[in-house]
Amino acid sequence: MRKLELMTLWNVESWSEEPYGVYFVSRRLGINRLENEGQAFQKINISCTSYTETEVLSLPMWKQLSVELDELDQLAQELIQQEIPQEESIVLILTDIMLDKSGCYDAFALGYDVGESPAGHLYILVSFDEDFTAQQDVIYETL
Repeated sequence: MRKLELMTLWNVESWSEEPYGVYFVSRRLGINRLENEGQAFQKINISCTSYTETEVLSLPMWKQLSVELDELDQLAQELIQQEIPQEESIVLILTDIMLDKSGCYDAFALGYDVGESPAGHLYILVSFDEDFTAQQDVIYETL
């Protein structure tokens, strides 16, 4: 895939290639879940840690991920809600798609910025394999 094709497919707002990876911000049209009405642009940070631009552009998953993102987001949120006690149910908004050459997220992970917690700033992630199958273990990361 050419860079312009990827940028158009994901409606890329900004793109940077750093020594430690490629990072871009996508603007996707979606339901404004905070107000439960209308549509608004949702920014998604996409990080490809340890990838070069050439490697990012050669990944075959971009079109399928773009098409299936809403379904994968819903599935990830259902897995996360199963882990959270009912009295602590939270509103989750997809904020990140993470790829890491180390394989720590399998093929990729969908991430949700939960905000401050007693342990620090909390992100909850659900990883997916190359077949877009969700891994059952929810990942908790803090900054």
